[in-house]
Amino acid sequence: MPLQPIAPREPAHQAAEHILRRAILRGELAPGERLPPERELATQLGVSRLTLRSALAMLDAAGLVTVRHGSGYVVRDFVRDGGPDLLAGVAELASERGEFPDIAAELLRVRRHLAHAALERLVEHPPTPAAIHAVVAAIDAMASVGADELALARADLAVLAAVLDATRSPVLRLCLNPVTTVVGGSAALRAAIYVEPASNVAGWRLLAAWMTRPRAEDLERILAVLAARDAATLEHLSRGRRKPRRSSR
Repeated sequence: MPLQPIAPREPAHQAAEHILRRAILRGELAPGERLPPERELATQLGVSRLTLRSALAMLDAAGLVTVRHGSGYVVRDFVRDGGPDLLAGVAELASERGEFPDIAAELLRVRRHLAHAALERLVEHPPTPAAIHAVVAAIDAMASVGADELALARADLAVLAAVLDATRSPVLRLCLNPVTTVVGGSAALRAAIYVEPASNVAGWRLLAAWMTRPRAEDLERILAVLAARDAATLEHLSRGRRKPRRSSR
């Protein structure tokens, strides 16, 4: 497949990696397909062979290509071999194809299940007063943001980060990071999530209150609320229009 030379707006090895990554995620370079020889591929991209090797090393680390002795670089099946760091690229391509609502539904589903694990952890290991204070401070900061979607997304992620810090579980934090990054990085999804910012803040305040006395018997009710909010988000996303919004001030 002919590849376009890179644009000089970013480091050459990153630009080359980006072009090849998109070609793989799009399926233009299929699993099992052998990449052109280094010299030919470097010429197509307009980079040196040393730069190309740096790009290929990044793709190898991401589980997108592998080196086979005597065969050069071969494309891997990223769905089977890749990691959650590929979610952003998958979501971007789904958006270009008009398939983002389906991807968004799965992202929110995964986030909800991970949230369940985080709440169970808080029941088993109740948060410290300092951790709860950090969550409340993050919520107060979110309440002062106003209606700007990007600022709300950043503040919302700050609250989530404080809640995850309260669990004292690096595993949960690492699992949720890529999902929340994609969710917060999508303009369309932000518009659907923050239709009524005051309700987002209110939901966080209820969770903060629960954290002062986390009980397992409350989990089913909390998860039902999360599921209902996600369903409303997906409905807004599918309709492609936004309701009048109230400030969270």
